[in-house]
Amino acid sequence: MTAIAVTVLLGAAASACSEEAPRDLETARRAQTALDSANAALDQERDAETKLIRKCMNDKGFKVFPASGTATNSGKKRSEDLSPSAETARTVGYGADPRRSDNQKAQEGLDDFDALPEDVKRAHSMAMDGYVDKPEGGVEFDFGGGKVMVPSKGCRGETLKAVYGDVKEYLRLNWTVYNSVKQNSAHILADDDGYQKALSEWASCMKSGGYPEIPTPEKARESALSHYANIPDGDTAALDNAQRAEIKQATTDAECGTKAGLNTKAREAKSKASAASLVKHEAEITAWLELITKAKGKAQDLLRETS
Repeated sequence: MTAIAVTVLLGAAASACSEEAPRDLETARRAQTALDSANAALDQERDAETKLIRKCMNDKGFKVFPASGTATNSGKKRSEDLSPSAETARTVGYGADPRRSDNQKAQEGLDDFDALPEDVKRAHSMAMDGYVDKPEGGVEFDFGGGKVMVPSKGCRGETLKAVYGDVKEYLRLNWTVYNSVKQNSAHILADDDGYQKALSEWASCMKSGGYPEIPTPEKARESALSHYANIPDGDTAALDNAQRAEIKQATTDAECGTKAGLNTKAREAKSKASAASLVKHEAEITAWLELITKAKGKAQDLLRETS
C-alpha cells in the first residue's frame, strides 16, 4: 500500500476561521504540523523499508525488479492549478505535445523486469508477496466502502510486520490519514459558491475568446489532447500545427483564469475544507505520526543490523 502525500493549504482559510473558530484554526495548524512531520518521516521509513525488502529478495536470488513509480515526472510535483500560468501557456500550453520528453518516457516500452520470462516473474511475485495471481492471506482493513490489504507473507509481508508490528493498525491509520483527511476536490469545488462564480466567469471569458465548447478546466485539457489525435508520429508539420493550437487555447485559458481568479478561488475552497478535515482527524494524524516515527527507527535499525 502506497501512502499518498497530502498537501493542505491553511493560509487562505485563516481569515475565515480566525474570527469564527480560533480554536479550530489552531487545531488545524497543529494537525497540519503533525502531518508534515509524518510525511517527512514516512519518506525516510519508505527508503529503509524498500532497502530491507530488496535485500530479502536478493537473498532469495532475485536481482531484477519492476521499475519503481512512474517513468514520468520523477522528482517533480504537478501543479494543482486548474488554469495554466501565462508563462506555461506561452511555452508548452498544457504539456500535451507527445514529442515532449516526459510524454515520451510515459510511452516507453518494456523495462528489464517486463522482459523476464513469465515463470521468473511469477516466482518473483511469490517471493515478494506470497501469492501470484490474486491477493490471499494478507492483512486487511475494512474502511466501510471496501477493503485494503497488504501481504502477510513474502519479503514484503515479513518486512511490514518487522517494521510496524501491528500491521492492521498501520493500514487503518494509513487509510484514514491519506484518504479520509484528503478531501474530494470535485465535491469541494462543486459546493463552493465563490469558486462556482469564478468558474462561470472563466467559462464566459473562454466563450468570448473563441472556445464556447470548453466550460471547465477538465474539458480544456481534453480539448488540448484532441488536437494531437490520429496524427502519425513522424508528421512534424501536423504536430507543429497541433502544438500552436494547444498553446493558443492555453494562452486564452491563462488570461481568463487570471481575470476570474479561478486558481485563487479553488485554493480558498480547498483550504477551508481541508482545515475542517484536519480538525476532525487530529487524533488519527497524531497517532499516525507516532506510528511512523517508531517504524522509521525500527526500519533503520534493522537495515544497520543487516548491512
